[in-house]
Amino acid sequence: MSNFKRVINVIPLTSVSLSSTQIFTYLVPLPMQDLLAPGMLVRIPFGSRQIHGLVSSVEMHRLPSEVRGLKPLEALASSTPVLSEQNLALANWMARYYCVSLGLTIKAMLPKFVKRPKDPGLVGYENFNPDFILTDYQRQAVSHIANLLGTGATILLNGITGSGKTEVYMQIIERLLAAKAQVIILVPEFSLTAQAVERFARRFGIENIALLGSNLKDSERLWMWQEIREERRPIIIGPRSAVFAPVRNLGLIIMDEEHDPSFKQYDQQPKYHAREVARKLSEIWSCPLLLGDATPSVTTYFSAGNSVLRLPHRIMADVGLPKVRIIDMRREMAARNFSIFSEALKSEIVMKLKSGKQIILFLNRRGAATFVMCRDCGFVSVCRNCEVPLVHHLSAKNLLCHHCGKKYPLPTVCPSCASKRIKYFGIGTEAVETELNKFLGSELGDKPLPVVARMDRDSTSAPGAHREFYENWVEGKIQIMIGTQMIGKGWDVSRVGLVGIVSADTILHLPDFRSNERTFQTLTQVAGRAGRGADPGMVILQTYNPDNYAIQAVRFHDYETFYLREINERRKFRYPPFTRLVKLTFADTKMEKALRQADTAAQRLKHAGESGLEIAGPVPAFILKLRGRYRFHIILRANSSAHVDFYSLLQDLSAGVDIDVDPETLL
Repeated sequence: MSNFKRVINVIPLTSVSLSSTQIFTYLVPLPMQDLLAPGMLVRIPFGSRQIHGLVSSVEMHRLPSEVRGLKPLEALASSTPVLSEQNLALANWMARYYCVSLGLTIKAMLPKFVKRPKDPGLVGYENFNPDFILTDYQRQAVSHIANLLGTGATILLNGITGSGKTEVYMQIIERLLAAKAQVIILVPEFSLTAQAVERFARRFGIENIALLGSNLKDSERLWMWQEIREERRPIIIGPRSAVFAPVRNLGLIIMDEEHDPSFKQYDQQPKYHAREVARKLSEIWSCPLLLGDATPSVTTYFSAGNSVLRLPHRIMADVGLPKVRIIDMRREMAARNFSIFSEALKSEIVMKLKSGKQIILFLNRRGAATFVMCRDCGFVSVCRNCEVPLVHHLSAKNLLCHHCGKKYPLPTVCPSCASKRIKYFGIGTEAVETELNKFLGSELGDKPLPVVARMDRDSTSAPGAHREFYENWVEGKIQIMIGTQMIGKGWDVSRVGLVGIVSADTILHLPDFRSNERTFQTLTQVAGRAGRGADPGMVILQTYNPDNYAIQAVRFHDYETFYLREINERRKFRYPPFTRLVKLTFADTKMEKALRQADTAAQRLKHAGESGLEIAGPVPAFILKLRGRYRFHIILRANSSAHVDFYSLLQDLSAGVDIDVDPETLL
């Protein structure tokens, strides 16, 4: 053995150009010779830095020529493997599919290994195992899913809001727990985990629940990660990153509200979609992926074909779905009602308060006003970093950029023409709250005002805020909830008698191919919060575009009609699922340099001559300047059947471009 030396192959947990090797070889110092194994973390010299790396393999090399020039590793960072063989296979697939360095992909899968893991102390709940009588549709769904356990099948459970999808999940989980298997349950946002944890903890015990998510502290996330790896907590609940849980015996992946855009990682690499990652993970583990949704994404519904499990009725079938009344706000204006509330919505608010019902008022914007403009010269206050209109926030008494977070003082005079005629245009959740309080004050007189709460990113930024909102809402301490999209995602409360959609048009006219789909999904989900008890409930939908097909489909809770119209539009204009898209973003502090980089890349891609590939751009991004950098897009489009190797095509560009494979938006 004296003529041999042990070396290790390491994946550096950092960004590495796609055109470079992703695995580097290091010498193993003598004291560490027998301590290393694939999947362990080590400290390595990498350029001028010392960083973490993951051991991919350990080899023996003959001295001296085969190891000449190799650097020795610095230290062990873990005493046992931190990544399983299955998750390493997943990382390799992700790196190639999403055109991102392997090390960054692995880094996204791992927690921070702090010195002292800490139990987050999940609150226990009294166990509740109801003698639940399944509907015929639920029984058929459970039977079908149970027959597919042990396979890598993808199953779409298309159930209208309130149809009992969660009970189907629980019936299958009972079978898997009996078989000592683990289950990953993905929910759209951390705001929904409080409800999910409560539901599953009441049924299966808090000791069986693991919570993963960005809202946990590093020490708490590591503690949960270790509990999962040791198979002490078989039910894992969390947002998109929970798909990377260190499972040892995975039996099922559930993805609730699979259409939700928060399942896509959009602000850092790897820009993965949890649905596609979960699909690959189910294949690796030979376990089903169960997609549950009332408004599935067009792509998912198309892929499912005729193999869709349906729950077409609410559990309380005699009540049915809430009535949706569309209010044409153009007529309100013509009748000289300049309030943000139509007369119909005002009347329903008063009526539902008198009958003791809870009310949801939905708007897709935070803040008080969407932009501030001078009425004399037309100057609009914009962020100097991002060149987008600033939003007026009443609570903070300032203007805020919703993209970079920079705050600006409220203008008293126009910086362009010195006029004092400053006007605040548009409405946000703060403006709705202010106007609602004025209306209630005049309507109720000396009577006590109802408890009104506003739920958006501004009001839920504090630790534990989501849980507090949810508990107060469930207990009836809040009578009127004003909020953005997060209040339309899964909250199931029987006392909600009215949902008022203050403006249905905020997403509709964005220049993006998914704008109609997003409008239909968002409004249908929000509408579905009403009428979960003995009363069917009412939805007042205010819009300036009452004839739009997405809004008409919301009116009748008609997914199928919406889907048929939308899929024909996608086929006609060659959008997913008929094509695959890749968005390339080139950015620089100087506009000319960003455009030059994009032009050079476009010419290189055209010369590559890839069959079946269409190249559009470069074009300015919808928000040209963001966080001080000018941005230009190139859109690549390939037929779904073309099998273009984007990794090979883009690897020479990776150093100077942000690559987004299967983007959720082209803005």
